[in-house]
Amino acid sequence: SYIEIFSGYKNLSIRRNQLEEERTIIVKFIEDVESEKKKVFLSGFEKIDREIRIIFSKITGGSAWMELEDPDNIFSKGIFLMAQFPGKIPRESLAVSGGEKTVSALSVILAIQSVYPSPFYLFDEIDAHLDVKNAESLADLLRERANNSQIITVTLKDTTLTRASII
Repeated sequence: SYIEIFSGYKNLSIRRNQLEEERTIIVKFIEDVESEKKKVFLSGFEKIDREIRIIFSKITGGSAWMELEDPDNIFSKGIFLMAQFPGKIPRESLAVSGGEKTVSALSVILAIQSVYPSPFYLFDEIDAHLDVKNAESLADLLRERANNSQIITVTLKDTTLTRASII
């Protein structure tokens, strides 16, 4: 009886050690995946942020940037798009006027497309809420980007139409 119990205990002890080793391997794997996920996210975040700064400045002459809501816990919180239009204080993009929201949103879209390009884009009246100056700047930017991708735009603005290669 003693030999049976001892043998059972020994086998349980060996199995427990195996399970601990497997648990350690699984925990290490999860930590590696989380680390890689964070690294890839932050790399994409930084690239898109850099492009937003360039694009927003080209369109408006102001500045825009992205901020993490909680830099210590990036996957459970959000991202703020901050915008500072010429002569105005910096504000979160949800707290700006309609035309300013349009410019902010377009900056994000164009920044993502700069980082992860596609062969063609289709835009429907993206300049509808823009003033003449911002519409001209956007049209110039789209014309510049048309060298690398085909851009199809539906518009009613003369400023965009005059910059199109084909109407």
